[in-house]
Amino acid sequence: MGIDNLFADGSLKRIQKSPERAEKSLEAAAKYLKDARLSLGAGAFSVSVLGSYSAAFHAARAILFIDGVAERSHYAVCEYLREKHGALGSAEVNGLDMYRSLRHNVAYGLESESDEKEAKAALDFAVKFTANARKYLKME
Repeated sequence: MGIDNLFADGSLKRIQKSPERAEKSLEAAAKYLKDARLSLGAGAFSVSVLGSYSAAFHAARAILFIDGVAERSHYAVCEYLREKHGALGSAEVNGLDMYRSLRHNVAYGLESESDEKEAKAALDFAVKFTANARKYLKME
């Protein structure tokens, strides 16, 4: 589904460009990274995965806020980045999309439980994604 359809169905909407909201979103990402690390250390692997994805998601939202876009769908964030921010890198966006799907399974699946390896990989991804989003936005 192209982003024109996502705007049409309300999954994405135009807002005023907001560096302030972008910075707040990056601050939220940092808080989620901290929580994901603490959860990993405590052996709460599924909680760590959720926190790691939330960190990456908030970093991605920062990019949308700079563009003057708000989301109502995690899927729409990935599609928007794919279409409008190819310079971010397909591996980055594909990783975000993969962890979006994993987050959904962990949060809503009845038989999904993360292990330590998966939680570490999610945290590593989120740390890199967040740092790359800051660099991409020149907000490092």
